[in-house]
Amino acid sequence: MATKKTTKKSAGGSSKKKGLTNVEKAEIGAGVLAAAVAAGAAGYYFYGSDKASKHRKAASAWAKGLKKDVLKRAKDLNKIDAKAVGTIVDEAVAAYQGVRGVTAEDLKAAAKELKKNWQAIKGETGVASSTARKTTKKTVTAAKKGVKKVARAAKKAAKGAKR
Repeated sequence: MATKKTTKKSAGGSSKKKGLTNVEKAEIGAGVLAAAVAAGAAGYYFYGSDKASKHRKAASAWAKGLKKDVLKRAKDLNKIDAKAVGTIVDEAVAAYQGVRGVTAEDLKAAAKELKKNWQAIKGETGVASSTARKTTKKTVTAAKKGVKKVARAAKKAAKGAKR
């Protein structure tokens, strides 16, 4: 009886590597070219044109306004976390959509930056966490008790000195 020889196949399927098709290569090349053109246009807009300084100031103004709106709304909250800041940022971005001179890509980038740095926003609002408030309250209460105790002792000492 003859035995049948079998060949082992690799776990990944066939061992042939498939390369990119010419269409896929062209699409990738077009995407890279479009990104380079966009970067060049943005660079010219903010640094190369005659009105570059004006463009930078305008971009800075709306970005500062967006952050100011987010901070104002965040100060009204009792608890600030990533989810709350994300909601506030989305609401503020919705208010800035359609504003002349503000592109959707710029808004998206600003929103992403604000959401990423939600802890900095929390720090700038001055809203303390509940544990910080409790600790502060305990410290103030203990200090008041200490002051009262010292005042009583001083009053007793003053009475004793008059006799």
